[in-house]
Amino acid sequence: MGKVNILVAVNVSAALNSGRDNIGEYVWMIDSNDYLGGNSTEGTDELITEVTNGDTIVWTVIPIDPNNEVSIHQFGGNAVPDMISPASYPQTNNSVWGGRVNKAGLKDQYYMHLLLEGNLVYFDPFITSTNI
Repeated sequence: MGKVNILVAVNVSAALNSGRDNIGEYVWMIDSNDYLGGNSTEGTDELITEVTNGDTIVWTVIPIDPNNEVSIHQFGGNAVPDMISPASYPQTNNSVWGGRVNKAGLKDQYYMHLLLEGNLVYFDPFITSTNI
């Protein structure tokens, strides 16, 4: 089984200034699968990460401006907890979470709830998981 890394970069200041809970337009996501399956969602908040059942996914969230704070608060949505049930890596102050893919599914949506300077916000990318 493989490991897929997902980097989540957030423009914290712009997201907070928008006054919205869904901060998708201030989030950029890339995964270590490049453009697997012709995926044209790289670099967007609607990233569709393609994995194989049994893979491990590791999410890392970073602020674009290092003077801002961002961390992952929790995951939810259709893909959680049946397809994947992410947990925080304790030594990372909630900036890195990971989990094993436990089920196949096509374009299952999940929510990432983030804390931006203590404010709870979210956005909703996708996972597609296939059996070997």
